[in-house]
Amino acid sequence: MDRFSQSDIIAAKKRVQEMQSRASQFVEREDRADNNNINNENNVAEKSANNDDNSSQDKSFFIILALIMLLSKEGADNSLILALLYLLL
Repeated sequence: MDRFSQSDIIAAKKRVQEMQSRASQFVEREDRADNNNINNENNVAEKSANNDDNSSQDKSFFIILALIMLLSKEGADNSLILALLYLLL
C-alpha cells in the first residue's frame, strides 16, 4: 500500500532541505541588494531635499535682508522692520 519507500522519503527530504538552503541564500542576497538600493535612493533623496531647503532658505534670507535695507532707507515703520528681522531668526 505504501507508494514510497523509506529511502525515497529520506532522499526527498534531503532534496527539499538542499533547495531550501539554496533558495534562502538567493533571497538573502536579493534582500541585501534591495536594502542597499533603497538606502542609496533614500540618501540621494535626503541630500537633494536638504540642498533644496538650504537654497530656498538662502534666497529668502537675502530677499528679506534686501527688503529691510530698502524699507529702512525709505523711513518705513520700525515695527515692520523689526518683524522682518524676526523672520530672519
